[in-house]
Amino acid sequence: MAARKVLTRAESQAQTRQALLDSAEQMFYANGYHATSIAAVAAEAGRTIGAVYSNFDSKEALCLEVLKNRLLSEMTELLELLVTAGASLDARFDALSSWWSRLSTEKSLVIVIAEYLTSTSRDEGRAAKNREVVQRVKEAVRELFDDTLPETVSRADPRIDDAVDALIATGPGLAIAQSMGVIDEQSGAKLMVATLRMWFERLSNHPDSG
Repeated sequence: MAARKVLTRAESQAQTRQALLDSAEQMFYANGYHATSIAAVAAEAGRTIGAVYSNFDSKEALCLEVLKNRLLSEMTELLELLVTAGASLDARFDALSSWWSRLSTEKSLVIVIAEYLTSTSRDEGRAAKNREVVQRVKEAVRELFDDTLPETVSRADPRIDDAVDALIATGPGLAIAQSMGVIDEQSGAKLMVATLRMWFERLSNHPDSG
């Protein structure tokens, strides 16, 4: 029988951290942010409450890490889908539509984000951490834009940043509208793609005059 590998301290800590994140993600999505406790996350992961606080200073920090990882993972998946779609702009828009249709129907994710943000909005320190995550997402969306825009569009055009801000603002609004039943999945995907098309046309047909 092969000898069992002895983990280093760093490897053991990394395993514990990942186990806590996996359990927290599962419980936040299943029960919501408010109904999930640090003790419940620790128990689900088979770790102690002290292990949670050794890795995350609060439930807010734990939830933010879960959401950050999920959002950045989604950006990576979208980039891969766009690359696979090829050079055709219509094919890339179809890929975006399919991706958004899947993501925006995850009502549990929308609820966790809404609960977390309302819970932390009055805490300036936590709000600053939230903005850091939003900035990371913006950078990822900007990368997607740069990779998808026609070569005729200057990547230095300042309106690209406006387009990124518009998309980031549009996405949560559409997701909330879907979760409330105001619009359906197809309408949400259609509106997201329409917003992107509008910006592409504006950037392509009306060069920035300065």
